[in-house]
Amino acid sequence: MRLCTALAFWIALVSPGSVQADEAVRYKLELSISWSKANHPHDWPQTGGHMSGLVVVAHGPRYVLFEDGRTASSGLKLVAENGRSTVLDAEFSEARRRERIGEVVKTEGLKRVPGTMKAEFIASESHPLVSFVTMLAPSPDWFTGASAVNLRANGKWVKRLRVPLWAWDAGTDSGSSYTSANMETQPAQSIRLLATPHVLSGRGLAEIGYAQITKISE
Repeated sequence: MRLCTALAFWIALVSPGSVQADEAVRYKLELSISWSKANHPHDWPQTGGHMSGLVVVAHGPRYVLFEDGRTASSGLKLVAENGRSTVLDAEFSEARRRERIGEVVKTEGLKRVPGTMKAEFIASESHPLVSFVTMLAPSPDWFTGASAVNLRANGKWVKRLRVPLWAWDAGTDSGSSYTSANMETQPAQSIRLLATPHVLSGRGLAEIGYAQITKISE
């Protein structure tokens, strides 16, 4: 009797329809960068500005790429200071092992601003959030992006989202201008919105662009 019960339970587990698939949806991400000498003239670098490669990660609620008031990870620090994602890749590997993240997508940077950056990624029911970062370059440790954007609302996939892009300070370098020499902050401060004259306008903080996230397939 016990064997029959166990067998029936196993059949129920593996039979078609007994386990719901983790629905996957493809999204397009497009960053429209307005950061430029015309819009942000204070201390603008003589060589102009550019953006590092864009890093996009779909994830669940137990993963955080960056967050206001949180200390930057070593991976985010390297992206914010140098535009490189090698350490972040190692962090992704560990997060993937723990099933906290899904797809990671990386694209080339923007050689000159203003301009646009594009990527496509897959979200799923287990990883319905998306975060992305790119460095403002040159800069001490300034970056832009968005963290934990939820692509699910009322049990359905969001068709379209517009997300403002702000300049962030990773809290790891104390430089005060775009071309400051390296000045490592010890101990590291928390991540916060950049609120220097570089991104201030008469109305307060000035956006450096926006991101459009659009559902393109299921």
